[in-house]
Amino acid sequence: MEQFSHINKNKDYVRELQEEVGASVDGIYGPGTHRAVRDHYGNVIFHMGKVVPIDFDVEVDMSAPLYELDDGTKNWYLRKKDPDSICVHWGGLNSRHCYNVFNMARGRHVSSHFLLGYNHKQQKLEVLQCLDTGLVAYHAGKFNKYSIGIDVCMHPDQKYWEKTQNWYPDASLQVCKIPDSRVKGRKIVMIGDEFAGFCEEFLSALRKAVDLQDKPICRDNEVYAVKDAAQFSIVGHHNISAKKWDVIPWAEKLYHNID
Repeated sequence: MEQFSHINKNKDYVRELQEEVGASVDGIYGPGTHRAVRDHYGNVIFHMGKVVPIDFDVEVDMSAPLYELDDGTKNWYLRKKDPDSICVHWGGLNSRHCYNVFNMARGRHVSSHFLLGYNHKQQKLEVLQCLDTGLVAYHAGKFNKYSIGIDVCMHPDQKYWEKTQNWYPDASLQVCKIPDSRVKGRKIVMIGDEFAGFCEEFLSALRKAVDLQDKPICRDNEVYAVKDAAQFSIVGHHNISAKKWDVIPWAEKLYHNID
């Protein structure tokens, strides 16, 4: 039950929750309690050590946790205050590939809270929550402690084009025309409408679920100081580091149009 390890640190909260949703009251959050929570609330995420409903049609899957890596190490630390922002990346070839990269990250500090992508075994798009948002993931340097990490699990590099087509058939190869030196003239894999729409809906729902909906979304490609970036509810990794170009080519389709 690794996926429930963080919420189980607060047994009093779990008991109160179990009473509320009609589960057996034993102070242990397990699969039975999670089913009762889902029956009571609908779709949920783990936010700051508690269950929080999220208005998203596809069930958030908790079956790929990163609380303890394959070698027994931990790629997170405790968050001292609520996150200020959501930081969007691209990572992996699909959701389970990205998860395996993180889970096998021996000696490297890399992790994320949510992975969005195609499940090649179940042949569907999915959302994996790998870490409670009350834990700081290693995804954006000094911005980690301010943010929730999201990985959109499709690779922009054309060298993976053959594999990408198998999982994201509406993706396309394009020469990027965005006037930013990090991407202009690059031949990239452009995210298709179906996957982009799926990600946009989740980002919009997450922004509301974690109470960031009153903060503006970053809709430019400027690089901000960490504290300045924290004024936004959603940023791309490219807004945090001049060395990063994720997710400049996809940002408009992923979150620029969220109200």
